[in-house]
Amino acid sequence: MEMKTFRSLEILTPFNYKENNEDKETIAPKAGRRLDIKCITQNGTVVIIEIQLQGNSRFPERILYYWASNYSKLLKHGEKYDALTPVISINMLDFNLDDRNNVHSCYMIYDTSNKKLLTDHLQIHIIELKKFKSNLIKYYLNCWLTFFTMKDKDDKEAIMSELVKEKPIMEEIQRKYNNFIKNRLMMNEYDKRQPYLYGNQIMLEEERKLGIKEGFKTGLTVDEINKL
Repeated sequence: MEMKTFRSLEILTPFNYKENNEDKETIAPKAGRRLDIKCITQNGTVVIIEIQLQGNSRFPERILYYWASNYSKLLKHGEKYDALTPVISINMLDFNLDDRNNVHSCYMIYDTSNKKLLTDHLQIHIIELKKFKSNLIKYYLNCWLTFFTMKDKDDKEAIMSELVKEKPIMEEIQRKYNNFIKNRLMMNEYDKRQPYLYGNQIMLEEERKLGIKEGFKTGLTVDEINKL
């Protein structure tokens, strides 16, 4: 698919403490969940980008649910199907969906026998950040994922200097990042959010351990337990 530049971009509520569904592990899709970023390209393609910190093996159904929600809203009353445009879902996950080594996976609709593409209107990208190792994926993704996976202990200035050499647009990204960390209000909100997320993650891990223990007691297989 030939990609075009964005003609519009909307960032939706980066901090929201009132909707608990934003932060807890989701097994079934919840109505009213808002995407982090929604973009529209020059040719009308909708790109939805979500950064998700927690999830489980049922997360793909959740991704498909939100893709379908966005696709179904493209047609206005009385419009024909040729007014529909592709919707691309990009999901950056800070957890692993499975044990494969794939950092980036792309899913579309193909015929199972001859691999013929039915339509390019559905495209789902899943990026598993914890699996990322520098320079092991395509060039255009390497810079971005290096930026997203930098740790506090890393020499960020040196890393950003190298990224700018490889991809000049990273200089603008660095400028915006520096503006963000200098914004006291945004950083205060970010700092308040971290203990909540950490505590929530610990709770989920404890619940999963308990679920595995109970599963073995009831005779469930490992595969069945992993789907809990």
